[in-house]
Amino acid sequence: MSNLTMSILGFPVVNRDLTVEVRDAVTQNVVKTVQPFMDGTVRIPQIDPGAYEITIRHPNLTLPVLQRPVRVLPTGDTQVSVLIDPSRFRNTPIEDVPEANLSPIGDIAASVGETMAPLGNKQAGEAILAQDWNQFAGGLRDLSGAIQELTKVVSPVGHDHPEYVKKFDEITTNFQNLLDTLSSAFAELQRQIQAMRLRSHVNDVLDAAGVDPKSTTGKEMLGIVDQLDTQVTATPSAFARELRNAAVQLDTKLSDLVVANQNKPEFTNSTAVQQLSTAVDLAKQNRADTYEGELLQYKQMDRTLGGALQKVSLR
Repeated sequence: MSNLTMSILGFPVVNRDLTVEVRDAVTQNVVKTVQPFMDGTVRIPQIDPGAYEITIRHPNLTLPVLQRPVRVLPTGDTQVSVLIDPSRFRNTPIEDVPEANLSPIGDIAASVGETMAPLGNKQAGEAILAQDWNQFAGGLRDLSGAIQELTKVVSPVGHDHPEYVKKFDEITTNFQNLLDTLSSAFAELQRQIQAMRLRSHVNDVLDAAGVDPKSTTGKEMLGIVDQLDTQVTATPSAFARELRNAAVQLDTKLSDLVVANQNKPEFTNSTAVQQLSTAVDLAKQNRADTYEGELLQYKQMDRTLGGALQKVSLR
């Protein structure tokens, strides 16, 4: 038995509310559930060496704050440091910007109107005195200055509102983080479904060929699919590579079975062989390097092969 010590860094304000789950990397069973100390330290004694997955949760968030794999060493203490992104907890209220005082601008506009009123009583042929002209020009200058001041206090140049821009940027970032998390979760779920579908096709082929799943051939073919289950949390490009490799290996094993049973047309022409062959061909084409592209690839496989859970054998 070994000890696991973890330090949670990045946002100490939430340490007292966090819950740390230690799951088995293969079965996803929760091995330990602990809460960190105020300084973010987590100590888990007496844990078996091996691969685990750390999940940190907060009661105010539906999705985990952080997930990462960790390997507990067989000797000594295993020490791990994780960094929490404070933006996951950010919900800044919109800044309360004081309303602009427009009374001085209104007073200036009213004053200009009163000053200009007497100049509007000129008769035809009456001379415009220099005093009148200067009064008109001064009023026009005051009105121009008032309008210019109005454009500054009502909204900045370009009609930008900094308090709303900052909030929209925060909301956009939070939404993108949520979208990325959901995309990865959906992709991981689809990976498990596709692995179940492949396992079902392999079992159907073994049944059609009369091969015991516990035989060497059966174990080899099912073992190829089992290997995919250990890669469900990998990046899209890494899982696509594992899926292509598994497809190539299954294609080779299927070809060997077909050759060995070439005198049995009921097997070589069976629906089980055709479905596995089609599934393998589609898996070889997976070149997705994003979660969006990966989900589109699985949608194509569903359209071609039918519902992913239409026929699943859990043997």
